Amino acid sequence: MREHYESLWHGLGNSIRVRVRFFDDFVKNAINEGIEQLIILGAGYDTRGYRIEGLKGNVKVFEVDRPDTQEVKKEKIKEIFGTLPDYVVYVPVDFGVEELGQKLTESGYDRSLKTLFLMEGLVMYLPPKAVDEMLAFVVENSGKGILVLFDYFPDSVIDGTCEVGRNMKAFAEDKGEPFQFGIKKGTIEAFLAQRGFSQIQDVTSEDYKKAYFHGVNKDRLVSDLMSFVHATVE
Repeated sequence: MREHYESLWHGLGNSIRVRVRFFDDFVKNAINEGIEQLIILGAGYDTRGYRIEGLKGNVKVFEVDRPDTQEVKKEKIKEIFGTLPDYVVYVPVDFGVEELGQKLTESGYDRSLKTLFLMEGLVMYLPPKAVDEMLAFVVENSGKGILVLFDYFPDSVIDGTCEVGRNMKAFAEDKGEPFQFGIKKGTIEAFLAQRGFSQIQDVTSEDYKKAYFHGVNKDRLVSDLMSFVHATVE
C-alpha cells in the first residue's frame, strides 16, 4: 500500500514523517521558552499531550476537534491511562459551523497566557472563511508572544493544476474529506502579515529535508507540495 501511494504522491510519506518530528521539536522548544497553554486544533489522534515531557504539570493542553472523533479518542485514552489526564481539556467544535473562540473561552482558555496554537494536517481541509476566522481568533484573543504553527499545500493541489496534486485531491475526495484551502507558493509571508502575524518563518521541503535527512537518509525523496510555517503575535 505504501508503495502504491508513493507512486501517486512522490515523497509525501517522508514529508509527513518529517512533519511529525518538526512539530514535536517545535513543541519541545516552546516548552523550554515557557509556554503555558498548548492549543491543538483538529487534534484527531494526536498524542503529543501525553508523550512529550514537560507538558504535564506545566502546560494546560486543549484538544479541539469534531465531537464524534473526540469521543472515540477519549474512550481510547481512558482505556490506556484508566482516566482522562487532568491537564488536558477536550473541546468539541465543528469547525466552520461553531464559533471557535466561544468554545475555547467556555473551556477555560486564558488569552493572557503565552500559548502555542498547533494545526497539523488541518487547514487544507477547511474552507478559506474558516481558516481566516481561526487565524483572526488567534490574533484578536491572544497576548504577546503567542505562537502559531501549521502545515499547508499550495493552491495547485486544491485546484488540481499539478498532476500529483490531482492524485492527492482525488484521494481526499474519495475519503469524504476534500481539500479546500491552499496558498499560492511564495505568498505565505504576505498572507500572514496581512492578518496580523510577525516573525513569519516559511519552512519549505528543501529546508526540512536538509534539517532532518542526513547520512543514509540524505537521498530520501520529499514532497515539494508540503510546507510548514510558524509565526508570532506581537
